[in-house]
Amino acid sequence: MKRALHKPSNPASEELTVAFNGPHIICNETKDVLADCVHRKGAGIFLTAVQVGDAYRITHIGQTGTSFYARLKEHVIQTLGGNFRICDPQAMARGEIKVLWDGLWRPGRHAKLPEYLRDGPALFEAARACFKLEKAFVAPLDAEDRMRRRIEGAIAKQIRKDKVASSLFPPDVRYLPRLSTETAITIRIVTPKKILGLPEQLEV
Repeated sequence: MKRALHKPSNPASEELTVAFNGPHIICNETKDVLADCVHRKGAGIFLTAVQVGDAYRITHIGQTGTSFYARLKEHVIQTLGGNFRICDPQAMARGEIKVLWDGLWRPGRHAKLPEYLRDGPALFEAARACFKLEKAFVAPLDAEDRMRRRIEGAIAKQIRKDKVASSLFPPDVRYLPRLSTETAITIRIVTPKKILGLPEQLEV
């Protein structure tokens, strides 16, 4: 899927379609990362989300210029290795965050590896259960790195405006906003399932 540019009446602006497909299995004991996704080797924007009721709530927003497979595999490895946050899967299924392990990357936690190794088996099982709940949505996009980061940041900012939509979304993960020197672009967002907080159009 290539970048779709629509030229509106204002020649100084453009509209970009970001079409997500999914939900896809992230990984499990029998299937590799994104095994059921035909776009796994593509690049673009991706989301991970958990279905709560009739809609999905975002747990992570990312972008990649390599492949969805490589980026999500890295995400899985970093989580299972203790670098990323691990939450209680039962609370997650209800749309609530209960942090069991806050990761090694956050300030003040870099030296807590012994603690992670001590509690590792239980945390590993919790992380594995969370990955069974989480699904991936990918949007193949032929765009430069900076544009991907702008889209990623704009979606994160929008999701954080909605308390319910962001109930599973970490508040302290930083994203890069559009710079004041950059011309705003409107993106049209297409999703196959209802994803809370994600509008049909967004300025990035």
